[in-house]
Amino acid sequence: MKRNTILPFLLLFVLQFAWFSALAQDEPSYKNRIGINVLGIPSQNLVASYEYSFMKNGLWLGIEHKLNQLSDDKDQQVNSLALEYRYYLFAKDKVADGLFAGLYTKYRWGEESTTTGASILHEYQAIFTGLNAGYRYNYKRLALSAFVGYGLPLWTTASTIPNGASHELNENYKKDLRLGLTVGLAF
Repeated sequence: MKRNTILPFLLLFVLQFAWFSALAQDEPSYKNRIGINVLGIPSQNLVASYEYSFMKNGLWLGIEHKLNQLSDDKDQQVNSLALEYRYYLFAKDKVADGLFAGLYTKYRWGEESTTTGASILHEYQAIFTGLNAGYRYNYKRLALSAFVGYGLPLWTTASTIPNGASHELNENYKKDLRLGLTVGLAF
């Protein structure tokens, strides 16, 4: 558990250092950005992202790992991988700046199990597609991005071992609500 709490602080330290070094830089138009969703950290939802921008367009790739969010009686391991196309509506001279709209696809997989009582294992996978909207502000090498989005499941599969076992594990894996504030570094 200690390792899980060190990683977010290490990422924040690296981004803070990069922010201070950004103040001394000129303001060229950077095409690459890496970042973390700081809204997810308090809820133990770690999201790292990369975006490549070309004029009014961007390709965004995100990797998510949710730490155990259920309880002491239940254990959870959830991951997802998302790819998004972003269109920056009013970007003129700057690459990937301002209001954007996006279309994304996300693949999520996870497993949950009971740690007390009868042993129950619930595994699932889902593919989502959805719409996203937000705003990106660039200041030298610092990139701040706020967004909200929602996706619908295209495909889901789930299995419970033993078969037919009743459980109160997470049944919300078929929903995809995206909300974030990404702090990033441009290069």
